[in-house]
Amino acid sequence: MRTSIVLARLGLALAFAALATSAPAAEKTLVVGSSFIIKSLDPGRTIETTSNMINHSVYDSLVTFDGEDLRDPKPSLATDWKVADDGKTYTFRLRRNVKFSSGNPLTSADVKWSLDRVKNLKNNPAFFLNSVDEILAPDPYTVVLKLKAPNPALLPILASSSLAALDSKLVTQKGGDASADAKDRDKAESFLNGQSAGTGAYVLERYVPEHEVVLVRNPAHWRGAPKLDRIVVRNITEPASQKLQLERGDLDIATGLDQDQMKALRSAAGVMTKTSPAATTFYILLNANPQIGGPFANPKVQQAVRYALDYEGILAIAGPGAVRLAGVIPTSFPGSLDPRQAIRTDREKAKALLKDANLGEVKGVITYASDSTIWGVQMSLLAQKIQADLAAVGIGITLNGLPRTTALQLYRDGKNQLGVWSWAADYPDGQNFLVYAPGRTVGKRAGWLPEASPEARELAQVATEAETQGDPARSAGLYRKFEERLAQIGPYAPLFQPAVPYAFRSNVQGVTFNSVWGVDFWTIGK
Repeated sequence: MRTSIVLARLGLALAFAALATSAPAAEKTLVVGSSFIIKSLDPGRTIETTSNMINHSVYDSLVTFDGEDLRDPKPSLATDWKVADDGKTYTFRLRRNVKFSSGNPLTSADVKWSLDRVKNLKNNPAFFLNSVDEILAPDPYTVVLKLKAPNPALLPILASSSLAALDSKLVTQKGGDASADAKDRDKAESFLNGQSAGTGAYVLERYVPEHEVVLVRNPAHWRGAPKLDRIVVRNITEPASQKLQLERGDLDIATGLDQDQMKALRSAAGVMTKTSPAATTFYILLNANPQIGGPFANPKVQQAVRYALDYEGILAIAGPGAVRLAGVIPTSFPGSLDPRQAIRTDREKAKALLKDANLGEVKGVITYASDSTIWGVQMSLLAQKIQADLAAVGIGITLNGLPRTTALQLYRDGKNQLGVWSWAADYPDGQNFLVYAPGRTVGKRAGWLPEASPEARELAQVATEAETQGDPARSAGLYRKFEERLAQIGPYAPLFQPAVPYAFRSNVQGVTFNSVWGVDFWTIGK
């Protein structure tokens, strides 16, 4: 009996020892709360903020930026580059021994294929390459971009994850196409929404639309294996829920907080709070197409709206660190206007302009994403403030708060009579904000084309001159000229540049926030 008991105890001890030996080390998982803006995870089809954050971790581009810096491009897949004296030819030398997560080696053919695909898909990111005439791959480790005209913003543009290198062999097998007919022939989006095909530090494991994205480490990443095993990015639209989950430790990082939550978290145990400048413009769109904008297509009504707004009250909603904007280029970029040039509230002048317009009762509908908090700003609260400000001068506004995907599509289709939106820099250069020019991305959404008037045509030309001017000082001067004229005749009311509020558990290290792609998961450990 005694022998049996001893043997039984010995067996249990061996079993426990075996379990201890075979148990894996504790997995390091980072859980991030985010208010999702994802239309797609196909790099060639997306430029949305949450998509950028995901794709920045699973794909690599030719160049990148470190941390919060937005001024000094650094090598990434390209180790170095040369720019021809005429500013029209960029030659990049590729890093050697880089592999995609599939195991396929990266070559210049993949970079050329990926950039050609973006151009030929003709989707939202295609405008990044408007200045590029031809992409060449003269040998396996050299990429040459030939431009139609000098473009001083090309390097910041190439940092975008939309222009990252894709595994061309794999994606082609899954229906990818980079030919001139890619817009109709490419069928790879569904594949790229379920599996990544990049060289990044992480690999896409799962994307559940409107719910979560899960990434796992890429042990063969060229910079070495990342510090975390798994990243879970959850769609949590309510800032109060993000705050509660962060306090409980269910979240490691909260990126969708509003100003009320930030105040409370500053004294919370085990929580760190930070803000970073955001290269973003908040503005009101006033549709210039009379069939959609109605009375708001009238330039005098547009001016009246600008004078009617209580900008100090709006800044209070934007929160600490937000800066009043005189134009549409954030103050962190050359060519931006001094905030002291911004229009001041003058409601008597607004009423006089409405009287001059002679349109009788002016009323309309403002569309916005009611479930969205962007850089700590509750869009529903901002829309209510605008409604109240315009009511003070006799303009009746109905609130049309919609789920963000619905509201975003109406905005993109140019169907907003009035809208309150933000434009985040897709690449860190003032050139990115020329989208407000007649006939460009935001201009089209505002129903404003160059042929609308001689003044619009002239402004469109100024925008073209600004983006092709190689001399930085002259370029900044043209940006200011563009902004000053836009403030007079554009169908917009610039509001403010926000600061990004975010918070994280105190055991999380290396958290930075870049306003182009958000959190860089590569730098984070815990």
